[in-house]
Amino acid sequence: MADESVLTDGDILADGQAVADDSRRFIRLHLNESPYEVPPELIDRALAAARVGLNRYPETAAARLQAAYADYTNASAGLDGAVGGGESREAVRPDQVVPANGGDEAINLTVQALRPLIRQVVVMPPTFSEYARAAGVAGRRVVEVPLTRNHHVDLAALTAAVSKGPSLIFICDPNNPTGNPLEAATVLEALTRARPDTFVAVDEAYWEFATDEPYGRGRTVVGLVARHPNLIVLRTMSKAFSLAGARLGFAIAAPDVARRLEDARMPFNINSLTAAIAEEVLRDPVHVREVTARVVAGRRRLAEGLAAIPGVAPHPSLTNFVLARTDPPADEVFEAMKARGVLIRHYPRRKDLSHHIRVAVGTPDEIDRCLRALAETMEVLR
Repeated sequence: MADESVLTDGDILADGQAVADDSRRFIRLHLNESPYEVPPELIDRALAAARVGLNRYPETAAARLQAAYADYTNASAGLDGAVGGGESREAVRPDQVVPANGGDEAINLTVQALRPLIRQVVVMPPTFSEYARAAGVAGRRVVEVPLTRNHHVDLAALTAAVSKGPSLIFICDPNNPTGNPLEAATVLEALTRARPDTFVAVDEAYWEFATDEPYGRGRTVVGLVARHPNLIVLRTMSKAFSLAGARLGFAIAAPDVARRLEDARMPFNINSLTAAIAEEVLRDPVHVREVTARVVAGRRRLAEGLAAIPGVAPHPSLTNFVLARTDPPADEVFEAMKARGVLIRHYPRRKDLSHHIRVAVGTPDEIDRCLRALAETMEVLR
């Protein structure tokens, strides 16, 4: 299990201890949340249309939700069933979409469903700690193949690792916490050639933001599912859709793997309120486009501001956060920022990130206040 495995993105951390959440006291830039709320009229419309009876269990199959997310996936990725340039663009069907209680459950579902077929789970730290945690819970050995110093995939080491037995590999693309793309399509092709029975789960929690243009199309490998039966694409509505509190994620896979995931899925794992709101939001693409555009613009503002502060060096990012190296130890920066009312993320249990902080993109005002607090912090700690 990775060193930071107990430090999930659900924690507010200080010396490894949880701190009470008080949004009135702190600017929250530590959890990679969206700073923008779902328009109230969308939520009101969803609840009015659904006439949700909370005395009844929700739909087990969640068919409408699966269809709505399949439509969104196809439209946003340009999948229309055509074949061009030697590459399939087969559309995702609703029965290939497996709903989960957030991205974390989608990860756990994947490990549990594939457990009988694999001997090991391969992760590439530094990356999201839930992959290793889920593998440990399932009783599968965790093999770490660290990213290179420049945060790229060590393809030779990765290929060597999967040669030792049936494997499930998690690729966070773009990666959390480094923010850079890991070129999942290239890795997938290489692993498929080296060992065809390898399962590859590509976590696309941040895919909508993986563009340099505010209204550009993000990077996704969902179009490769049609010709890679061992590919699973993991998604969440916590980020670009601003629904972190609703807890909704998805796994998209070939029919055989999707059926395995469905068999592992708990009945009624998606509550009626979440389903109703998600269906309404998915029918209104304007919201997610606007959030994505504002976050991409904010990311540029944040990165430029970080780079202007002496002693801070931001890494390039295609997510809704920026990882930055700091001259002072990150734990000191964290504490000083917290004292100034700004919550950021640090990694006290990872030596390779002992001088790194992760800052989520907030509103323009939150970004400016964060930058002012960090400039003051760096001046004091210099």
